[in-house]
Amino acid sequence: MYFANPWGLLGLLALPIITYIHMFHRRFPPLEIAGLHLWTMETRKDTPGRKKEKLPITRSLLLELLAALLISLLLADPRDSSITTQPHLVVILDDSASMVAQDPETAQSTRDRAVNWLNEQQKKMGRHAVYSILTTGRRPTLIAGPRGSWEQAAASLEAWQPDSIQHSFDTAWDLGAQLAGEEAVFIFLTDNLPSEDQFTPERMSVHSFGRKLDNIAITAARWIYEPDTGQGTIFIRMANLGANATDVKITGSAKGKKLIDETINLQTKNEKSMQWSVPGGLSEFVLTARAPNDSLEIDNNITLIEPKVRMVTVSVTLPSSHSGFEDVKRILGVLPDVQLGDSSEANLIIAPASDAPVNTRGLWWLGIGPKDSAAQAVASAKTVIGPFLIEKQHPLMNGIVLGGVVWGGLQSNPVSTVPVISTAKSVLLGQRTDTASNSYILNLDLAASNLTESPDWPIFWTNLIEQCRSSQPGFRRWNYHLEEAVQFTLDPNSIDLEQELTLVHNDQTKHLLRMETVEVPPRDAVGVYTVQDGDQVLGKFAINFFDRDESNLLNLKPGRRLPSAEKPALGIHIDNPFSWLLILGLLATIIAIAINWYLLRPKKRELTI
Repeated sequence: MYFANPWGLLGLLALPIITYIHMFHRRFPPLEIAGLHLWTMETRKDTPGRKKEKLPITRSLLLELLAALLISLLLADPRDSSITTQPHLVVILDDSASMVAQDPETAQSTRDRAVNWLNEQQKKMGRHAVYSILTTGRRPTLIAGPRGSWEQAAASLEAWQPDSIQHSFDTAWDLGAQLAGEEAVFIFLTDNLPSEDQFTPERMSVHSFGRKLDNIAITAARWIYEPDTGQGTIFIRMANLGANATDVKITGSAKGKKLIDETINLQTKNEKSMQWSVPGGLSEFVLTARAPNDSLEIDNNITLIEPKVRMVTVSVTLPSSHSGFEDVKRILGVLPDVQLGDSSEANLIIAPASDAPVNTRGLWWLGIGPKDSAAQAVASAKTVIGPFLIEKQHPLMNGIVLGGVVWGGLQSNPVSTVPVISTAKSVLLGQRTDTASNSYILNLDLAASNLTESPDWPIFWTNLIEQCRSSQPGFRRWNYHLEEAVQFTLDPNSIDLEQELTLVHNDQTKHLLRMETVEVPPRDAVGVYTVQDGDQVLGKFAINFFDRDESNLLNLKPGRRLPSAEKPALGIHIDNPFSWLLILGLLATIIAIAINWYLLRPKKRELTI
């Protein structure tokens, strides 16, 4: 036995107060007399004040004490844990962005209808019910509970705003089934019923509140900056995912100035690509699309951060007589954002394999064979045609297959190297481990090989340049999709371990683990994020919503699917039985007090002379 509201026991203070009052209460029985004129002096006699007398044990006293006792116990809410059960409702909420699509006729979203339905169920569950509420997503989130009060659940539902791209519900269903066990009611609220062949937990019922709606969406966007012209180009793709053709008004602005303002007509279930030239130095660009029949807001607005040119400076120290000189210069000339420079300013040095690598941290170095250019060493070099053992997990080997490649000019294995490409006994491409720089040796003679004629040649150089670019301090990109990880590199020469590395978004701050290459986990909210190193702003990046499937609202519909296994009924639950017994006892006491008053009331009698 315990009391849910122990403060209610303060009502027991009324018992001694009632008792004390009754010690001063005097009740005179009525007397019938004749000749009232003979009692004139007595009737005019002044009555002294009341005096404390012996406590009269009367029915009135006992009934009043009993009523005060019952009221106090009712306020204290006594319970017995052995017989009192708490109904438990486990709810999984679909966190997909389509849940906030508004029906133009009712101005209500699927999220609103789901929350209203939950409010109705709360009235049926009783005031002692407990709730566990989860949202789906890349990581399921418990927003209320486990086994929390309705007040906590209602506050969480008020703050819940779905904004996720299309995702799997399996992880959330799994966690919900564990919380529900065998006793709780288990429900999934969504905007579209899962397909018949999709597995769902056997005790979970599904309620869909979706409506078929029209929608227009920006399904892709990109901002490219051309350093040669100082101009940028913004590309977007707009889709009409509704059942009717519509006019879409597109506006774009930066630094408070409107740069784009035009209207296009989009046919039903059609997409259109557009592009605009914009000046450099805008920093941020906000683009908005509006249509009369649009139902979803999140896919109509994007913010783009102006990209910065991450130029890779390459120094080629190969002599002009080297067999790879012309091939290297030719491939570097067609790679984007690559410039030639001196070794002192270079990010990548291309040198003969016979040279010693530059021992500088953060620098990239590639030595191209032959290692030994002596005539005898060149003449004794081997040629292999495979099979080649390729370390596929190495970033330089992305897309490399070496099909039909003849590897000529193979000499002895380089010293202190880890194989990246090898044959049974020979290292063809190896990474040096005895230097601080990222050093590689290409053990071949390009004059005796057809590697430069294979598709792997431009792929290798693209991988090498991009890895070199990625290692430079700063962001690798500035515009991302939801659920996409963000990477940037800190300057190894300016890392201050005493400063805090933070990520700021909408006045919320998240601390980041300080490493040379920092990876920000995928974000769950759109907007502009700022990375700060102490008080210094390192840069900004934008997260936007691009998901054509999630923006398509034509397949949404209401419905219900019952669980395949029996579950507790979601009906009216009776509250604590002690409360009902106390209420009945109090009513009986009040009736007894009324009857007692009726029996003891003074009766009118006629005086006969």
